[in-house]
Amino acid sequence: MLDHLKEEGQVVLVVNDTYMDIDVMCDAIVQSSINAKEIRRCTFGPKDKGDFATIQLELETNGPENIAIGDEIYEQIEDADVLFIHFCPVSEKLLEKAKDLKLIMTNRGGVEHINVPAASKRNIPVVNCIRNAEAVCEFAIGLMIDLSRDISLANRSLHEGGWQREFYNTSFQRTLSNSKVGLIGLGNVGCLLARKLLALGVEVLAYDAFTDEEMLKKKRIGEVMLCKNVDDLLREADFVSLHLRLVKETENWFDMDKIRKMKKTAYLLNTARGGILDYDDLRIALKEGIIAGAALDVFDHEPPVEDDPLKQMDNVIMTSHLGGTTLDSFSLSPYLAAKDVTAIIADDVTERIVNLKQITI
Repeated sequence: MLDHLKEEGQVVLVVNDTYMDIDVMCDAIVQSSINAKEIRRCTFGPKDKGDFATIQLELETNGPENIAIGDEIYEQIEDADVLFIHFCPVSEKLLEKAKDLKLIMTNRGGVEHINVPAASKRNIPVVNCIRNAEAVCEFAIGLMIDLSRDISLANRSLHEGGWQREFYNTSFQRTLSNSKVGLIGLGNVGCLLARKLLALGVEVLAYDAFTDEEMLKKKRIGEVMLCKNVDDLLREADFVSLHLRLVKETENWFDMDKIRKMKKTAYLLNTARGGILDYDDLRIALKEGIIAGAALDVFDHEPPVEDDPLKQMDNVIMTSHLGGTTLDSFSLSPYLAAKDVTAIIADDVTERIVNLKQITI
């Protein structure tokens, strides 16, 4: 599968951004099985990471169609065979220019920046890279422990000269190993997090409309209790952790109706995408004590506005979209993407082709 990329000389267009080194991306192509006769280089977006974060949020929320990318990329893609990107938007307009394109590679997990249906219509495989699952999972577990054991609150108290030993959740505080963690979404991050939690002796519940018991065994998480519907999970879990993609069907999906079905002593975590959670409903729920607390690494607006009520709540941990941001997850991701493509070429390993069912190879 895709073995023609190995046998014929390919024109590869590499597009980096402020987060990704262009030399590393090009070297990854050289080390892959793609027979690159020419590697072209372009850069997308502003150099300032603060400015780039605004574009990133727009891409993750609204997709690639209305983001300007500059004339050079349009010119360079006209006879390119392979497009290798990080965050660069791949719109239908760009694909219309790409007359010879045979493959789109992105060295990140999310594909919101790519018009996948438009690529599928042109029979172009889209390959993503799960680079930061380990980092996100570790971060999520850290947030669970911090929420339930008041680590950040105690640290703040000591820095302010206090010695606080009683907190808002003292009356129902428990260890993670004696808690039930409910995972909504069993993609790469959800499955890896389940394995880590099981290893810690945690009872794990999960809901995923596209997963069955047999798939759990194949993913080495057979001990996970798979819930038939999300309501069952919400009623049982002490921690509810969101691991869904942001698509039209999941936008503001986790709303007050679902929050009210959680335990009053339960915590909600979102390390996935801000748009899947209704933050207005969450603010009300936390203020009224409908749930115990929340840990949030992603938001509906990034950064949150200065007077966001969440910032004044002791039962909320807020971090600045850091869950997947480790040095190794970024620096190694182009090589992981190249390794995935090599596995497709050499061994027909199709797991990373996100539109496999929509194309014919």
